[in-house]
Amino acid sequence: MYYQHHKSECGFSLIELLIVSMILVTVGGIVVGIMYSALRGTNKTNTIVSVKQNGGSALLQMAKMLRAARSLDTISTSPFRGCVPVIPPPPTPTPTPVHQTSIGFTSFDGGGTTFDCIPGPNATITSNSASLLDTNAVSVVSGSCYFTCYQENPLDLPKIGIHFSLVSPQPTGGAAVFNEFRATAIPFETTIVLRNRAIR
Repeated sequence: MYYQHHKSECGFSLIELLIVSMILVTVGGIVVGIMYSALRGTNKTNTIVSVKQNGGSALLQMAKMLRAARSLDTISTSPFRGCVPVIPPPPTPTPTPVHQTSIGFTSFDGGGTTFDCIPGPNATITSNSASLLDTNAVSVVSGSCYFTCYQENPLDLPKIGIHFSLVSPQPTGGAAVFNEFRATAIPFETTIVLRNRAIR
């Protein structure tokens, strides 16, 4: 019996190569898209964490120093003489405490400190003219920084409110910044009851 051996053809057809190429391109596009999305999410998270760390650190430092103040000295550069609001008779609502741009006080070691809300393109919060924030990482939202002072009556210990909002800084020179490097305004606020009633 005679068997004829057929030589098998080797290689791929053009259609097979095109199909494999399209599959590889599609899978590659999906992988690149996933990696890009993950990178953008990481950048956004890092930006928000940076803003929160800066704001939290500044708020903690101001609260700690105010809580241990020996006396209040100035409110918005005016000598401090108490902060008792005028309480109108009911049903008129209690007025909102006046927003102050700075507050000065003396610590127990005799040193004087002034916290200031500095407006402008590089808005920040300073302690004796030194910024409490990393101005390369965050910026104070215009008009959001202020202090309040409140006492129900002259015998109460003053309550000092600290309020500000932070964002990631905008680029200079009109450069574009991707959304993952921007943080929406994050508010920071606290109220400190001073331990001492003394005024200068």
